[in-house]
Amino acid sequence: MSRVSQAQVTNTRHADFQGEAAVDESTSPNPGFSVTLDVYQGPFDVLLGLLANKRLELTEVSLSAITEEFIAYVRRLDFEDGLDEASAFLDVAAVLIEAKSAALLPGGEDGEQSEQSMEALRERDLIFARLLQYKAFKRAGDDFRARLLANSGRYPHTPENDTSFADRLPELQWEVDGEALARIAAQVLANAPMTEVSVAQLHVPIVDLRQQAALVRERLTANKGAVVTFKALVSDVQSPMEMVARFLAILAFFKQGAVHVKQSGPFEELYLRWDADAEDTQEVTLSAKDFA
Repeated sequence: MSRVSQAQVTNTRHADFQGEAAVDESTSPNPGFSVTLDVYQGPFDVLLGLLANKRLELTEVSLSAITEEFIAYVRRLDFEDGLDEASAFLDVAAVLIEAKSAALLPGGEDGEQSEQSMEALRERDLIFARLLQYKAFKRAGDDFRARLLANSGRYPHTPENDTSFADRLPELQWEVDGEALARIAAQVLANAPMTEVSVAQLHVPIVDLRQQAALVRERLTANKGAVVTFKALVSDVQSPMEMVARFLAILAFFKQGAVHVKQSGPFEELYLRWDADAEDTQEVTLSAKDFA
């Protein structure tokens, strides 16, 4: 493409997007950045629009020239504006570089594109979509900025109660006498919440170990020398904790030598027998240290 034809294409494309340039320049915080290239001359936002709409090939655009012009442009701005502009430009430049890299990949033999080239084209379309998304977010941010600026002088006002109308309120009519009020108060107090709430359901019931040990001793000594199974010994328990307490009592009596224990194997029936040669049953007692 000759230099003249490139200029003609540039002017035509610039004219097609003249309206878009007006929109971008009105909404952009710093619309003064323009570029001068072989294929395009005008605002940078319009160039992005041409690339996003595929009206201009990205391979024809010199990104290095755009970068040099942008650096010179930023140097003329103050620090805050230059920092914001540079941040936005870096985002767009990264997208453009990635897109141009994908566009410059060579095609396959006989003019047919290889699978890698097709994947590059799909990535290019995705990059252009990201570019359009960037422009949409930018316009949305500019719209928010304009709305905040337009409404910056408005403040909410909470009206105060006008006391001049207080005397116009109707006088309160009491329709309840003292006795009726007392009955209502008594009913309210009767239905009032309890000052103390039971939390018994939140705690495991306490089991008296000594009481359960006495019960075990009584049943084993009822018939001296008789064999009692552990299943029969705990057949009337009301909770798992009582079963545990009686088993601990058996272990304590076994430790003292007052009970003989027999079991043929794991999980088999447990047979218990009180030792007839043990001391007087009244003297065989348990203390807290037996359960330690």
